[in-house]
Amino acid sequence: MSDPPRTSTRPSLPVARASSSLPPPGEYEFSEAHKEALAALAASTSFVGVCVMLLGLMSGVFALGAGYGGFLAVAVGLVAGCAVCLPLGWWTTAAGRSLSALVRTRGRDIARLMEAVVQLRRLFGFARVFIIVYALAAAVAGAAFVWCNFAVDKGGRCFAGFG
Repeated sequence: MSDPPRTSTRPSLPVARASSSLPPPGEYEFSEAHKEALAALAASTSFVGVCVMLLGLMSGVFALGAGYGGFLAVAVGLVAGCAVCLPLGWWTTAAGRSLSALVRTRGRDIARLMEAVVQLRRLFGFARVFIIVYALAAAVAGAAFVWCNFAVDKGGRCFAGFG
């Protein structure tokens, strides 16, 4: 007969770390190959974010010019574009900064990754609402266009400003 496995009654001692470059317990450290891929993503994300913010700022400046020139409908459209572009660009740039910090630092990879995820969730949540609102507005505008064309063809009157 075999004896049951022996268990030690001594308390276990903490294992000393061989290197100080290891992450603290409960943290994950990405490999260098993963960090290179994340660095490329961070650079692209930051670039797109800055470009979208600049587009928003240009829309705002052009909206001022259109409003001054008397083109109020164009100015309203440009202000709406500015209101969409600025937060999208800000959140995209913030996500890029978080990913860039993840690549530069050691020991906080998961925390930095989660910071980027929060910014990306904001970005895509806003984009989802924008897409739904834009699709509904396009459907209403398309329906109004079709209605006016059929109403005018049958001798009726279109909406006040359309016909």
